[in-house]
Amino acid sequence: MIPLFKSHFSIGKSILNFEDIFSFDESEIVLIEDSFGGLRGAVKKSKETGKVLRFGLRIDCSDGNGASKLVFFAKNDEGIKSLFKIYTKAKTEEEDGVYKLNRADLKNILVAVPFYDSFVHNSLHQFGIFEMDISDLNPVYFEEDNEHPFDRLISRALKDLGIKTEKAKSIYYKKREDFPAFQFYKASCKKGGRPPKFDSPEIPNLSSPEFCYESYVCS
Repeated sequence: MIPLFKSHFSIGKSILNFEDIFSFDESEIVLIEDSFGGLRGAVKKSKETGKVLRFGLRIDCSDGNGASKLVFFAKNDEGIKSLFKIYTKAKTEEEDGVYKLNRADLKNILVAVPFYDSFVHNSLHQFGIFEMDISDLNPVYFEEDNEHPFDRLISRALKDLGIKTEKAKSIYYKKREDFPAFQFYKASCKKGGRPPKFDSPEIPNLSSPEFCYESYVCS
């Protein structure tokens, strides 16, 4: 199982900092972020600890038929340059902030499909329409089990499509007991909706405390 870490530089998505992440008992750190805010710090920590860093950018993408989250991993230094190019295109050239898939930009990139917020996941709410054809990119499909209500449905959809998956686990905090703190932080960063309260920070549909390193170690 591959641990997929995310730091607090992905605003509203994690309460882990790099001290936390690089202190875990892993020789290789797979970091999936929603921006480049923490890349410099992650590289620095990687050099300090001697741990290999695999950096991935999670971004909204489209092939013309609707948006879906994809993860782009840089294969080398040229891949890092490509990630900057892709991120800049999405955030400055597109009104909706969605990257329009361009195969030329992905020469030094490994494409991965996240378990949540992908076109496979989204299609469960769209009458089973799987709209994004990226088979030519030979993507890696992550599959997770975090005791979340949607997990079995997504896994079944992947199986029905005959897709080979890599078992993975998204990690956003250290221990299960950190779940209320994570919920409060996530709710605080969310625009609109119910304002969070310390005595009841729960967020609808975020009903699993298993997105933690403790759960990964015990699995």
